[in-house]
Amino acid sequence: MCEGHGHRGYRGFRGFGRRGFPSRDVWVERLEAYREHLEQELKNVQDVIERLGRSGDTPEQTGTA
Repeated sequence: MCEGHGHRGYRGFRGFGRRGFPSRDVWVERLEAYREHLEQELKNVQDVIERLGRSGDTPEQTGTA
């Protein structure tokens, strides 16, 4: 009776597959890579802020002359 309701493949529904959750080492590796990615993004944002002259040292450029 339950065969027609799609209950069979429910364990793999959340994308973890048949093996379940990744191991602790895999989680640490992924989180460290993500942290490095975020640190690089932060540097990129800081560079843009500096180029825009947040301190007001350079006049803003507009499309009209």
